Amino acid sequence: MSLLAALNSPSAVVSTGVLPGPEHAAADAPPRVTLTTGNGQEFLLTADLSHQGACIAILPGPTGMDAPPVQATVTEYAGMDGGRVVKTRAASRRLQLPLLLWAPTRPELLALKRRFVAALVAERGPCVLRVAEADGTARSIRVHYTGGMEGDEGSDGAGLTYVRYGLQLTAPDPYWHGDERAETFRVHGAPAFLSHPAGSWTVLLSDTMNNPSAWTGGAGTVLKDPRVTDGQYTRLAAGIRAEATTAVPYDGTSLYRLTARVRRSSAAAADAQTSVSVGLVGLTTAGAPVPGGARFISAADRPLVDADGWVDVIGYARGRGHGNASPVGSGAHPMEFDPGTVPGGTATVRAVIQADGAPLDVDHLTLSRLDLATTGEPHISPFFPMRIAPSVIGDEGLPVQATTDVDAWPVWRITGPLGQQDAGQPVIPLRLANRSTGTELTLAYGIPAGRTVVIDTRPGIKAVYLENPDGTRGENLWPHLVGPASLWQLVPGENVISLTATGASEESAVTLTYQPRHLGA
Repeated sequence: MSLLAALNSPSAVVSTGVLPGPEHAAADAPPRVTLTTGNGQEFLLTADLSHQGACIAILPGPTGMDAPPVQATVTEYAGMDGGRVVKTRAASRRLQLPLLLWAPTRPELLALKRRFVAALVAERGPCVLRVAEADGTARSIRVHYTGGMEGDEGSDGAGLTYVRYGLQLTAPDPYWHGDERAETFRVHGAPAFLSHPAGSWTVLLSDTMNNPSAWTGGAGTVLKDPRVTDGQYTRLAAGIRAEATTAVPYDGTSLYRLTARVRRSSAAAADAQTSVSVGLVGLTTAGAPVPGGARFISAADRPLVDADGWVDVIGYARGRGHGNASPVGSGAHPMEFDPGTVPGGTATVRAVIQADGAPLDVDHLTLSRLDLATTGEPHISPFFPMRIAPSVIGDEGLPVQATTDVDAWPVWRITGPLGQQDAGQPVIPLRLANRSTGTELTLAYGIPAGRTVVIDTRPGIKAVYLENPDGTRGENLWPHLVGPASLWQLVPGENVISLTATGASEESAVTLTYQPRHLGA
């Protein structure tokens, strides 16, 4: 008698070893596999037929449960053997599960079969295949039904109270996902935001870019356009580094702000990569350049594309660095509370603009100094960086271990107050960075007390919004992202996360959630 001919008895199934018997110890127990359909119905696929009525069991021989298929793009060498791999990628995954549907009676089998087929085929939506181990760990994957339940009434395909299917599933995302993990960072020792001090910005240099002689070497060509400042702008050729001929005193204690309006030139070749650097060059009291080079506080190799149009870049500087090593403070510093520095020994500064890779258009450039009002009260810095963490987190960062085989995409929930100031004062952006990968995003939005901003980096979602009190999606905050935003991912292992903001109170909190992604079940 064949195996399937004897499947009208639960004891026959167990005795033939199709399913694990009840004598298995907990540590050796097989996984519990479930399939949840788009309408919420859950089907157990690893039933023990000796203890149940109508049920479903996976037969030996599932495929597609481990490593995903990998596609390699290969460029063949011209005129010689072989080629080289240009890139590899994980392709969508196909799974096949040999299933047995069994019931003590024919009517019970028909009811189970019809319900199972209708849930998978009629819904046509994504299902979730979940594998839960005896140790409590579980992994799941989103799948779509693609075939295998057309029916086969051959001698081994079906019987009076059983039917066999080769269930075929496709997973567009080839990775298995672990259970959601969360890290909550709360305010630690951060007082409420201190008001902006009384004072005003004094303009030290304002150039509308209509006089090439104001820049070293007479760099650039003046072009007319009624839509820009003073109706004229300067076009810098690719590779040009232009320094202002006017030197401005730098006292080392005041806050300085450098702004410029730039765009990728229409004269740039279509395939040319365009970037811009804007900053300050330090000079000694004798007018000689200070060793250490320029400090590009407003833009450091910032990429530009045609779609950007005119872009305003802004940076801040205060103080002098220790020594003359150029890396100190040399990156862009777009926020007041995190200013850069200039090299030690600087007495005056000149503005510098550098066109990298392709021609660059410059509309205007302004250098200003914040002059505090004299009130007789001691000065309190308004640029207090909030630190959020179980212990302490600031610009130095806090390590977070991501237990994932491949990159995982986090969801951030940031609860205010954060970034708000007194009426009439500009919002000070918050900066969220992964120092392990060198990526960050900057959000210029004041979060009110008790409100939550959600930053969802997951592929296919990619959203930044203010959550409504009822938990629904509210105001779109994409326009408040500053610069080329990176909705960055977590890499396997240690990620040093830093979040810097202002205006914190005891209500402020940040929650990170993510699902680990794994190569196999």
